[in-house]
Amino acid sequence: PNNPDTVTPVATRRRIYFVCYHLPVSVSKNARGEWKVAWSESLLANIVDSNLVGYTPHWVGTVMTDGHILDDLDRDELKMILASMDCTVIYFETSIRDKHYQGFCKQVLWEVFHYVDLVDIHNNAFGFDLDVANDPEKSTGTIHDLRSLWDQSQVGEWWAAYNTVNQTFANIVGKMASRNDVIWVNDYHLALLPSLLLSEETRTEVKPTQKIFYLHIPFPSSRIFLEMECGVSILRSMLSADLIAFHGFSDARHFQSCAKRALGLTERRFAGGLIGLTYRKRHVAVTMNHVPIEADALDGALEQESTIEFERSLRSKHKERKIICGINAAQYLSGLTLKLLTYEKFLSDAPAWRDKVVLVQRCIAKGDRCLDEKMTLREVRVVVDRIMKRFGHEVIDFEEVSSVPIEKRLAMWKVSDCFFSTEIRGGLSLWPMEYVYVNGSKECPGVLIVSEFTAACSILNGALRISPHDLNQTLKTLDRALNMPIDERQGRSLRDIEWVSSSSAASWIQNVIRDLKDSSPDEEAPDDKATLPSKAMAVSEFLKTQRDERFTRLNPSSVLSAYKSTSKRVIVLDFNGTIVIKEAVDSFLKRSQVGSAGDGPPQAAYAALEKLCLDDNNTVFVISGDMRQAIESSLGNIKGMGLASSNGSCFSPPTKQAARSWLALDIASNWEEVKKKAIQIMSKFTALTNGSHIKLAHSSIGWSYFDCDPEWGSLQAKHLVLELEDQLARFDVRFVNLKGIVEVMPREFNKGVIVTKILRDAASRNNGVDFVLCMGDDISDEKMFTSVM
Repeated sequence: PNNPDTVTPVATRRRIYFVCYHLPVSVSKNARGEWKVAWSESLLANIVDSNLVGYTPHWVGTVMTDGHILDDLDRDELKMILASMDCTVIYFETSIRDKHYQGFCKQVLWEVFHYVDLVDIHNNAFGFDLDVANDPEKSTGTIHDLRSLWDQSQVGEWWAAYNTVNQTFANIVGKMASRNDVIWVNDYHLALLPSLLLSEETRTEVKPTQKIFYLHIPFPSSRIFLEMECGVSILRSMLSADLIAFHGFSDARHFQSCAKRALGLTERRFAGGLIGLTYRKRHVAVTMNHVPIEADALDGALEQESTIEFERSLRSKHKERKIICGINAAQYLSGLTLKLLTYEKFLSDAPAWRDKVVLVQRCIAKGDRCLDEKMTLREVRVVVDRIMKRFGHEVIDFEEVSSVPIEKRLAMWKVSDCFFSTEIRGGLSLWPMEYVYVNGSKECPGVLIVSEFTAACSILNGALRISPHDLNQTLKTLDRALNMPIDERQGRSLRDIEWVSSSSAASWIQNVIRDLKDSSPDEEAPDDKATLPSKAMAVSEFLKTQRDERFTRLNPSSVLSAYKSTSKRVIVLDFNGTIVIKEAVDSFLKRSQVGSAGDGPPQAAYAALEKLCLDDNNTVFVISGDMRQAIESSLGNIKGMGLASSNGSCFSPPTKQAARSWLALDIASNWEEVKKKAIQIMSKFTALTNGSHIKLAHSSIGWSYFDCDPEWGSLQAKHLVLELEDQLARFDVRFVNLKGIVEVMPREFNKGVIVTKILRDAASRNNGVDFVLCMGDDISDEKMFTSVM
């Protein structure tokens, strides 16, 4: 029973909406036309009777009825039944539903998330079956249905349906949710939902809900994910959630890498070991939580007479043989063919086992991926028939089924000596955990063999791990499992049984919610008080982490009012990143070279600068770290504007003339020696780092890695700084690593020097200064700000 001290009154509870494309219910209609609705085996259904402290659960999704919904009366009746179960059902027209689910979800997203790239489409198990969304029963499509394997525009209708479904969910969920409710979006079918919800909240200026996006399948490498034309859109939508959850670290790592390479986002840390990203001034946490089994539900199923009868039937059928068991989907990536080929080789190489072992294998064909299932079953049947002809029907018990009910599944786990998984690419399956739990009470527990390409491999410490592609090693592992002594079997079972037995769906939900709370900003913390940096934190790191959430934002109205009431104005602006948009250094796919040499500000900014410079009461300067030629080509034609390059060591005073004159500040007398040594070191790094180059300015030497692979470039930049510091230690120079460039410059030179000169000259010329506006975007501009004070 629940402790009354820990139970939150229903009236004060927040709601948590579990949004999933398929509601976790099974729906059918009997001969009398009566609806029968029950919770399914889904983990989300297992929390129905659980106590989620502080939350009242509600489910939103569609239902599969096998064509039983005939009219609006059926829809309304089913809707009322589901409402009594705290479920909101959403209906779609058949064409939209099929294009969304059978089309875009199963033939595009499912393949990409399972690491299937466009090259893999040449395998007949993949490719776009353009008939499947219309009539799965008549599906005969192959990859040759496409005009071109690379022409993704042919799935435009599927993408449109995918948007329609997600928008419909957003409209319904958005109206239901209230302030501070939690919206938990499940899986790839609804990947656009977080951004649609956030956009509507932003548009209406309502207090946002907290959003979780949980992906229950793998997340691929960035190279594969970004092959989709809609890849960046889906990525941005996932980042619109407050918490993104995966089953394993490898999936989270791939997601982080994809966000970095596509959008230039960098990792940040939260309290308690959480990792995350900052996207559009929002902190997004990334977590890994392993989904557990429900031990109580398994105990109940094990005691059912049907389970006991299935167990008795299997034992009777296979008598004294050792049983290897497995359940696989009829899909290429399930690795079923590899398993059968391994088993065939095992029987061939170890004839003594032919009378002592049997493979009990169930192959599930649900019709989700018709073409894939058709090709896989054709291949599997050939190998099964060959095994039976060579070694007899007794060595393999193979069945093709549409599902494996829990009673039959648990009976298989209980009688078997070995669980054999050979998935090529897969997410988290609960079946290995069920196997551990069912075998935990046996005197001689079964042995788990799991593929290293599944999430279970990183969760279950007692399992034997294999690469299904390594046939010889898999054969040795299978032989080891069958010959494993009892004490080792028991020891391996003990490694996992405690966690498998003690975890529950409710605890999984609470853990995810805890991560959401840990990553959320403290609502009671005042926004206008900046947290001072600790001594251990560099100023640049402090500014990077605090600028969006702690500093008081500039009030444009106040600036405009001060501008209009003054007449001796000085306006100093940074170039790259301030008036020129520059793509993130960490972005792998830089779609332009905006902000690099030769590029200028947007037209609106350029026009504003021209207007400011027409006013004789304004002294306007733009300061850049770039070379003189770069800033002059971008802004040199604006009359009345002052320019400064090389962080201020070279400058051109404001002029109305067409030709500009440039002046230079004195630099160190040993600068040529510094330049010679620095160029030697930088040249070595340039030769080793594709995309990098050396930039020479009046008083700085720069090594640009802006166009490199972001991870490799950043790593090389760190090593370059260390080597420069060592070799140039006796010179009075400093090193700056910002915006994709490592610069060496005289220690006394910074942007503050030229700003001080600009203010002094303006005050002398105008008999004082009564208005100063100084704008920059990173740590290199801090010296400008301090020189103004």
